[in-house]
Amino acid sequence: MYRIIIDAMGGDYAPDEIITGVLRACEADEDVFCLLVGDESKILPLLSGASLSTDRYDLFHTTEFITMDDPPREAIEYKKEASINIAAQLIAQNKGQALVSAGNTGATILAASRFIPRMPGIERAALAAVFPAVKHTPEDPGKTVMLDVGATLHCTPNQLISFAIMGMHYAREVLGIPDPRVGLLNIGEEDTKGHDVLVETHTRLRELPEIHFIGNVEGKDIMRGIADVIVTEGFVGNIVLKALEGLAELAFEMGKRAWQKNVLSKMGIAMLSPLLKKVKQRVDYTEYGGAPILGFQQLVIKAHGRSNAKAVKNAILLAKKSLEHRMVPLIQNSIRDYYLRLLEKA
Repeated sequence: MYRIIIDAMGGDYAPDEIITGVLRACEADEDVFCLLVGDESKILPLLSGASLSTDRYDLFHTTEFITMDDPPREAIEYKKEASINIAAQLIAQNKGQALVSAGNTGATILAASRFIPRMPGIERAALAAVFPAVKHTPEDPGKTVMLDVGATLHCTPNQLISFAIMGMHYAREVLGIPDPRVGLLNIGEEDTKGHDVLVETHTRLRELPEIHFIGNVEGKDIMRGIADVIVTEGFVGNIVLKALEGLAELAFEMGKRAWQKNVLSKMGIAMLSPLLKKVKQRVDYTEYGGAPILGFQQLVIKAHGRSNAKAVKNAILLAKKSLEHRMVPLIQNSIRDYYLRLLEKA
């Protein structure tokens, strides 16, 4: 059974949607055990009417939690008993195999950085996000993973290369892509485009035999299915992530307004309804569950702050799948081999 630690107080709709998501995840997979961290006076009533057996969950009581509006660094320091702090300490103590939180992103990353050791050779963690992409074959999963999208704002070539290695394993083990194509996000396709860090990173990625590096990719390529893994620094990645979220919201808002416009619009949208439902499913963040924070010796999954029960359920199942495929040990081995080759060249 896989023991997954849940920050039950993290997120806009905690703890209600978090606990409902836990119940659904446990119902969907009998190999999931959840260690809930949060206020038992709020959590136990949500569990009282459920059919979940007590051997499928445990509860670590704490009344403190970090809100979405709290300054992350100050909150982590002064709310020492906050649920995300306790959850990170528990996984560092091997009380669980993965941690899932829908709480404050900055606080989650800082708590993980404070209590969970990084993998040897990893200088900075990376937050990976999955985007829908064009499917070129029936077997193509139609997904692209981008990292970093907010954990490390500015990066060195070594850090970007470690992101490429981690992203490659995530795409292979979780997304099921046997030979992931890795692209470096840049302002042009030419090898010499971009600032010095990007040029050096490009050159060094070309020299790594285990990475299927396809070169630079541009913003227009992100959802075209050209690359399975897109590497960038967190500052750029976070802007891209938020821009694409805004674009998806705009598209659906325009669809609603068109529906209200006249009878012909309603008839047209009704005819397109089956296709629109498929599109909605492809861009719906609740389908993806969460984004792994890669680089730590324990698995951390960051769910969206607005996560509902469906998103929480999928985040837990994503954690379980990542553990099943031994993603963290595989990344550790690849990072070790990369640095051993650097030492041999020195």
